Amino acid sequence: MLPERIELEQSGPVVTVRVRVPQVTHLQMQEIVEDCLVRVRCHNATYVLLDLEEVQFLSSECIGSIVMLLQELEHVRGRMALVHCSDNIAFLFKVTRLDAVVGLFEDEKEALASF
Repeated sequence: MLPERIELEQSGPVVTVRVRVPQVTHLQMQEIVEDCLVRVRCHNATYVLLDLEEVQFLSSECIGSIVMLLQELEHVRGRMALVHCSDNIAFLFKVTRLDAVVGLFEDEKEALASF
């Protein structure tokens, strides 16, 4: 079960994940990804918006889980966007070149418009 500071909601094809913890554990990220995968496979979700406003650190295992979700989204021609990323998180996505497949945005409105 995810802590109350991590929220998932779906509106139409968009799953919004709001993470309000400084560090996401690998187990928490796995649970987030598993929930998103169920929504993609069973509830017609095609877009994932990941709001990381308070997150300061993501481990390589967390990135691996995100990549797994990205691969599943490719099967349904979906996409993922990150909003409110700290400089550390944005740098991580740029250095790994994941920013080529995951949009990095300042706010949710911009991210939703990209879908």
